[in-house]
Amino acid sequence: MKAAIFVQAGQPLAIEDRPIPRPGPHQALIRVHRCGICGSDLHMTSGSPFDMPCGTSPGHEYAGDVLEVGPDAAPIRVGDRVTALPMSACGDCPACRADRPLHCTALRSMAGGYGEYTLIDTRKAIRLPDTLTYADGALVEPLASALRGVQRLGPLGPDSRVAILGAGAIGASAAFWARRLGGGRVAMIARSNRNEGLAAAMGADGFLTVNDDLPQQLEQMLGGAPDIVIEGAGSSGAIQQSINLVGNGGTVLSLGGCIQPDPIMPAIAMFKDIRLQFSVAYGLTDFIQCVDTLDAGALEPRALVGETISLAALPARFETMRSGSHVAKVMVDPTAG
Repeated sequence: MKAAIFVQAGQPLAIEDRPIPRPGPHQALIRVHRCGICGSDLHMTSGSPFDMPCGTSPGHEYAGDVLEVGPDAAPIRVGDRVTALPMSACGDCPACRADRPLHCTALRSMAGGYGEYTLIDTRKAIRLPDTLTYADGALVEPLASALRGVQRLGPLGPDSRVAILGAGAIGASAAFWARRLGGGRVAMIARSNRNEGLAAAMGADGFLTVNDDLPQQLEQMLGGAPDIVIEGAGSSGAIQQSINLVGNGGTVLSLGGCIQPDPIMPAIAMFKDIRLQFSVAYGLTDFIQCVDTLDAGALEPRALVGETISLAALPARFETMRSGSHVAKVMVDPTAG
């Protein structure tokens, strides 16, 4: 099979021939039909301490058809259209019982969406309803990341004022959930206005670009300082900027995952009496909620997808995305010629 491989930092992904894997217990082999390019894949192939091992095929936002199942794969069957958490976990440790499989002591990555075929853990798989496309299925993973973070904020009400820093896929997904989960006013902030239309499509009431008058403009848009600032930029300085913008007694939720040292001024956060919270990944319940929400007709997240490319085009497109992307989500279609 063809797969895009991380060779080493500083080199483009390489399209290589790899053996088609065979499913073991609780596993299924899928034909990948869509896989989203995630910013974390760019970060983890950049020469940072967080780089994935050389020789890895990245890609963890995928959906496809089940072609073969291993022992004890029920209820997933051959022919099912599925998405899945891109990991395998034991199911029995405290982290698994808390639906935090990323922290399982026996965690195993099951990425590989940048290839024609990959293995999934059938215990972490969800069948796609007929209403949803493969692209919808590949959006479940980023939507689930944002969902878990927003839900950890606690109940949102009609008086909640939410600001989101960063208008890429994670920020736009956070706007979607802030709106659906009851947020009152939602504003998005970015360095440029190129994703202003996406922000509106995902439920934001307003859009602002970073400027010297941002705090005043934000308060005017929201009717006061934000109770919640969600950091989805993933860049150095974004957490401190969020601390500066949030109102006294508010909450800053960081979803961006900056991989560089990022100093903050704790005294500002302390004197504002704010809560600084982080969230990572998701559990199976988050994936199920995302699929159910899309199946119920909440299809605004389709606006995230701005481009679909072939596997052959992936290495070059991946490199251009390192300097920024003009679309929130680029999808790879490994079935395309």
